Amino acid sequence: MQLLRRAKEADPGEFWRQTGEKRGGEVGFRSFATFLGASGDKSLMLPGLLYSVGDAFWFEDFERDNWLSRILSSRQSYTKTELSFRRADVDFTRIVSRRSASRCIAGAVPPKDLRPMAAVARLLSASVTQVGLKDGTSLFFETMLQAEFLALLKSA
Repeated sequence: MQLLRRAKEADPGEFWRQTGEKRGGEVGFRSFATFLGASGDKSLMLPGLLYSVGDAFWFEDFERDNWLSRILSSRQSYTKTELSFRRADVDFTRIVSRRSASRCIAGAVPPKDLRPMAAVARLLSASVTQVGLKDGTSLFFETMLQAEFLALLKSA
């Protein structure tokens, strides 16, 4: 007797193959990530996937199937978020504190004025990757593979 039935689980390899096909290449780097937001915009805090295809980096979130949120927020409809940027459009990268990222997202601090976190501070509090784009905008990500993400952004 089976009490719980699991939904058919998707094949991760097939998912990444289809994603690469959709984006026009093969998926290279991939990590779970949270997109906190862009400088001077609203705070988003969207969990999702961050990945690269060729010279482009993509972030996309997915609708969460959470029974509690369906009950409490039945009026809200899901809007998918996808964003991308090219490595060539990156002006600078640095590790900043989550607090300073939040202030920049809210518009209280210009992106260029954020200070990088000291190595010791990274051990004691949450760090965020700031991706400064040549148009003056900064994007903020918490990633599981922060060092790898930074290394890819700096290699050109």
